[in-house]
Amino acid sequence: MRPFPLKQLRLAWHDAGTYNKNIEEWPLRGGANGSLRFEIEIKHAANATLSSQSGFSGLVNALKLLQPIKDKYSGVTYADLFQLASATAVEEAGGPKIPIKYGRVDVSEPEQCP
Repeated sequence: MRPFPLKQLRLAWHDAGTYNKNIEEWPLRGGANGSLRFEIEIKHAANATLSSQSGFSGLVNALKLLQPIKDKYSGVTYADLFQLASATAVEEAGGPKIPIKYGRVDVSEPEQCP
């Protein structure tokens, strides 16, 4: 697997990994909400293995790869973009096509990160 797909898979996994079905209030319940673009999330201990390659460059590089797409398609949320990149990475690596539903909402500031 090439580095790009691996980074995008991990980015989506870690963005969604905070979901807690027992918390009803959004954004406190976490999940795929685009929060990994904030420094507080990048440096969170749960994301340490994702960002530990040369400091925080693993995650930062994954985000940098997606930023031009986000800039071009500003109506797409980071949350949807992270999940789309992951599904595309699976397909590009020879895996199945993963159907995606869109409409995730981004947290808008670091204080909303779970």
